[in-house]
Amino acid sequence: MNIIIKTDEQKRRENRILRDFGYDHKTANKEAKEYAETTARITTEFIKKMERDAR
Repeated sequence: MNIIIKTDEQKRRENRILRDFGYDHKTANKEAKEYAETTARITTEFIKKMERDAR
């Protein structure tokens, strides 16, 4: 079993994505939460890459 410990920033991004698509983070279904988690992770990776490339 894999355990993922999320930072507060990751949680905020996921919740923001859920809200942007009309979901409440407390009542969203599993599929919507997984979509938000994946989108937040990819977005974070992209932002970090852009910051590294800008140096």
